[in-house]
Amino acid sequence: MILLFLALALCALFSFLGCKTWRATGRAPRGERLERMKRLPYFQDGESRNLEATVMMTSDHSFLSNLWRFLFAKNPDRRPTVALPTVRTDLHTLNPDLNLYVWLGHSTIFLQLDGKRFLFAPVLTSELPLSLFMKPFPGTDLYTPADIPPIDYLLITHDHWDHLDYGTVRDLRPRVGKVICGLGMGEDFEFWGYSPAQIHEMIWDDSVALTPSLTVHCLTSRHFSGRLFSRNKTLWASYLIDGSKRLFVSGDGGYGARFAEFGQRFPNIDLAFMENGQYNENWRYIHFLPHKLIQAIDELAPRRVMPYHNSKFTLAPHPWYEPLDSISHNAVGKPWELLTPRIGEVVYLDSAQSFTHWWR
Repeated sequence: MILLFLALALCALFSFLGCKTWRATGRAPRGERLERMKRLPYFQDGESRNLEATVMMTSDHSFLSNLWRFLFAKNPDRRPTVALPTVRTDLHTLNPDLNLYVWLGHSTIFLQLDGKRFLFAPVLTSELPLSLFMKPFPGTDLYTPADIPPIDYLLITHDHWDHLDYGTVRDLRPRVGKVICGLGMGEDFEFWGYSPAQIHEMIWDDSVALTPSLTVHCLTSRHFSGRLFSRNKTLWASYLIDGSKRLFVSGDGGYGARFAEFGQRFPNIDLAFMENGQYNENWRYIHFLPHKLIQAIDELAPRRVMPYHNSKFTLAPHPWYEPLDSISHNAVGKPWELLTPRIGEVVYLDSAQSFTHWWR
């Protein structure tokens, strides 16, 4: 009964806020897109399923109890008290022929590789309903959709609010060449005004050649999807971008046997963008705990690691700086190099750089 009341209250709130806010929730797959999903072996009883048995919440507490603890529990240092040190880079003036990336906060990454521009997990506005649940840390919201130059490929790992922001993709639409996403999410983009010709939906172990020398592989993850009341109607994924540099993009997801498999299947990964933050023992199967993150990296065996999914939003009870403290400590003596740029700092893929512990 309480959950029903909350659902009705949210519906009433969205109705009051207007059509634009409700539109941000997207649209469930239908027609041929839904039929294609039904033919997948990991789409069962109307939902996408992880390949490994996965418990979403392991807590003995109820959903409402966990929600109350998240919203009101007094956990120290969940947010910084001062503005974080960031860098204001003019992305429009970057030489497009250089291989580089710029972390824009949380999981949003601007990437240039082999003359193509990518944007991962675009979240660059604070519009409703996002602003109801996620308030950026001081100083971390310096980039907006207007700061993004034309993008060849918008890469979407899953449809959660902190990885796919309606306001951002709406404003970017005239400057996006193609959207690469898991099967089902194309429905959202069509609903938001993107043409079917702009959208390339993928399933696990699918590949697409962007150019003769640049390929994207869609790989499994261990997570879930959903933007409001529905869950797992679309497919979540990780990606391997294979060009002059070999890059892994983890998206969200807990540890599993796939990392050893990926490491063998795709040796000599130059850089891995790895989820690091917003973890809790209660959801240890769908997000990395710190020690499991290190195990996944070791099995993947990349040359360099960029931890993301931290330092912009409070989505878990740990101190905001803990993810970077933890991986910095655990990276000592490892064969892989840890990259910890500030938000907005340019990282060049073809040269070495050093970074400070800016979060301290």
